[in-house]
Amino acid sequence: MARYFFVLINPQSGRGKSQKIGKKLSAFFDGQDIKYSLFETSNDCRGSQTVENNLTPEYTDLIIIGGDGTINEVINGLKYDLPVSFIPTGSGNDFVKNIRIGCTFESQLKTALNGPINRIDIGLCNDRKFINGVGIGFDGQIAADMIHRKVPFLSGQLKYYYHVLHILGSYKCRDFDLAIDRLPKRQNLILLTIANGTTFGGGFKLTPHAKLNDGKLSVCTIGPLSPFQRYLRILTLQKGSHNRLKEVSLFDVKELIIGANTQLEAHIDGEYFNQPPFFVSILPGALQIRASLS
Repeated sequence: MARYFFVLINPQSGRGKSQKIGKKLSAFFDGQDIKYSLFETSNDCRGSQTVENNLTPEYTDLIIIGGDGTINEVINGLKYDLPVSFIPTGSGNDFVKNIRIGCTFESQLKTALNGPINRIDIGLCNDRKFINGVGIGFDGQIAADMIHRKVPFLSGQLKYYYHVLHILGSYKCRDFDLAIDRLPKRQNLILLTIANGTTFGGGFKLTPHAKLNDGKLSVCTIGPLSPFQRYLRILTLQKGSHNRLKEVSLFDVKELIIGANTQLEAHIDGEYFNQPPFFVSILPGALQIRASLS
């Protein structure tokens, strides 16, 4: 059967990089006489709407040119079971750190055309799907601050790290009312991450034990740490060696409930989400991707 590619581009991703890559992809497809249609997201029609409104059963493949937020938008608008490929142009690109698609446009395009197809899990937080993870507490507060506290002289990863360092020492632990696989538990935590992937914030390996296709969600909780300890231990989070700290717990779950708390903020796949209550669960094998799994 002849293939027909649905190509979605977020023109805001990578400060214009995605549009340049879209032109290169179009030139290649035109030269090879490969059938495709190209769509761009916009402020009034985001990725979920673009996919939901335009993707029909005649398409055989979907290519996303954008970052983690764009991927999240797509999976929440996707109604058909077809292979999804990735050409990352975001500031963090955390999800693709879990897969092997190559580091160059040429290798990523080769993977989109001929790479192996694997099924991976998707998470579900209330009625919102996620591909990488949900962060509640400290990292959720960062996502909220990045919206409400503008830093015009910074962008991308530098902007993210600015907000991390700005509140790292002063952020107070919050009480979490949890039900972990239906077992009630109350904890005082800096953060709670519920993950399908391993990496957040452009390089922090909060859940290094996570796997995309094990039918489980991986959880990291961090309890009370003094301001000095937080600055001292930040490199262990980047390396994924924080499991040695007594304040850290890493474990797997099938479902997790977070009770209502107006002091808690959350992100989903790096984008500000909301405040709990949340019901988080796993959708095993719910997505086809064209990539090798790490």
